[in-house]
Amino acid sequence: MADVHRVNVNFTESAYKELTELAQRRGKTVSDILRDAIALEHWFDETRREGSRVLVERDGNVREVIPR
Repeated sequence: MADVHRVNVNFTESAYKELTELAQRRGKTVSDILRDAIALEHWFDETRREGSRVLVERDGNVREVIPR
């Protein structure tokens, strides 16, 4: 089994509520949601560093996604 590390993170009440609601809707744990978010952030970073763009189309409009 891979090494496991525990991390303590402080959230505002609203951010924690969003996190727990998302976990519940997806049938995942809060830890799973945070791991997914880290993986997505890593993917965005790698994609942009390679010179690619991430685009979203909504209602016929295309916009570039630029993570903060």
